[in-house]
Order: sequence, then structure tokens, then C-alpha cells
Amino acid sequence: MESSDHNTDLILDKDIYTVKWDDIENTEIDYDNYLNEIESFFREDFENDILEEEDV
Repeated sequence: MESSDHNTDLILDKDIYTVKWDDIENTEIDYDNYLNEIESFFREDFENDILEEEDV
């Protein structure tokens, strides 16, 4: 007989998280902030790559 690899003693949360369609439809996206975050991410990544190359 094979033993199962999962824990059968887990207690599952009965409350399932759901999102209402109205919540999604009525959300305003802050595109400027979103683009700034993306730009910052790539700038930092680029600067980190340059610093790593100089250390080598």
C-alpha cells in the first residue's frame, strides 16, 4: 500500500476570497505611478548590472 505525500491533518479555511466584478470595473488605474514603478525597477536593475560588471 502506498502512503500519501500530503498532510491529511490540514484545516482548510472555509471562507473563500472572491472579488466582485463591480470592484474591478470601478477601479481607477494610476498609470503614471504604474509607469514610474516599472521605470524605477528597470533603472535599478540596469544600475545593479553595471555595478556587478565593474566588480568582476
